[in-house]
Amino acid sequence: MDAKMRIECLAEVVDGRVRLSSPEVGLYAQAPDPGAVLVPGARLGVVLRLGVVHELIVPPGASGVVVGEPPARLRHPVGHGDLLVELEPVSTVGPAQAASKAASGAKDLLVVKASSSGRFWHRPAPGEPAFLEEGQRLAEGQALGLLEVMKTFSHVGYKSGGTLPPGARFVRYACADGAEVKAGAALVVVEP
Repeated sequence: MDAKMRIECLAEVVDGRVRLSSPEVGLYAQAPDPGAVLVPGARLGVVLRLGVVHELIVPPGASGVVVGEPPARLRHPVGHGDLLVELEPVSTVGPAQAASKAASGAKDLLVVKASSSGRFWHRPAPGEPAFLEEGQRLAEGQALGLLEVMKTFSHVGYKSGGTLPPGARFVRYACADGAEVKAGAALVVVEP
């Protein structure tokens, strides 16, 4: 599987949710976790077809929080137009975060994004606990995770500014532990 193509998913809005569907026939893999925040240009996974890896990209105008469960199989068979994920609405607030109304409509959520492409890790080393726990208060400069670029690890720290408040509370990670992320991808979801 040495060939690789980037293609946009099919998108439609149904009952206020964005439905992202497969533009290809093949085996769907690397689905995002429930609760992940996806924005235009974000990676939705891959479809493997005849030895070619089709990297699926969220199309312009589609964004939101992944709801529902990922496919049960590691390589899930899909046809053209088959539903991959559903997104609850999210609106972008600024360059470093996005705001979303939770299903309950109770609070604004902010997203800390990656400053560069790489692999994002939730924990300092395998077998160790994650940097953050749900509900934990964040302080300026606190480590949120590690960004690995070419075997070099850098701490991703909490930085207030723009619409990120000086103090916030950790809600969840927006991507899987060890996930490959692009610059601008959502890493951590926080609330004021």
